[in-house]
Amino acid sequence: MILLTYAMQIAATSVAMEKEEKTLETLLTVPVDRFAILMGKLSSSVIVSGVGALTYLIGYSYVLGAAFSGISAGVGSSIDLVALGLVPSPLGYTLLGISLFVTLLAGLALAVIMSAFAEDVRGATALVGYIYPLIFIPSLALIYLDVNTLPLALKAVLFAIPFSQPVIASKAVVTGDYLTAVLGIIYVTAFTIIVMYIASRLFATEKILTAKLKLKRGRLGRKEVESSE
Repeated sequence: MILLTYAMQIAATSVAMEKEEKTLETLLTVPVDRFAILMGKLSSSVIVSGVGALTYLIGYSYVLGAAFSGISAGVGSSIDLVALGLVPSPLGYTLLGISLFVTLLAGLALAVIMSAFAEDVRGATALVGYIYPLIFIPSLALIYLDVNTLPLALKAVLFAIPFSQPVIASKAVVTGDYLTAVLGIIYVTAFTIIVMYIASRLFATEKILTAKLKLKRGRLGRKEVESSE
């Protein structure tokens, strides 16, 4: 969750800062394909996110091993976690890494689109903040809930949120349910392609320079502004 939020902030700030400082206009006038410019914006964030995903997998492996070693020490005997099927296989770790990576790509592309409608970095940060509930709420819920025991409607909602797929995959690879992880990767990949297409179309037009979306304040806030004037 933390990795995804930081990566989205990096991508949103990259576009919003250039739009605020009026350097995006100059960048879009150079004889370079605008899709290549979009890929350039995302590439640095992708590299950072890839390193972060690898670091996450290393930390995940360490925490998982430390937790079960504590249980083993408590019962005073050696527990073969591999025999119990509680340790992800190399294939499981690979699927988990892919799931996290494609989810990061989806978040980065979505952050770029939302930041294009902001006037400055602060506005981009505020817009991206509206995505955070879709990251934290499903992830925290899935930590304590078994998705297979949930009602079908709630299960469909959780699966439909792309940012919940890494948590679902992390549970699935431990139990050897690779099909769930693979289906999640396919779904998030399709979502990422759609979002990337929308982002590329946005960069292909002049809307990237003129698009603005102002957050409306409450009625009380407007009255306070008017009275102060």
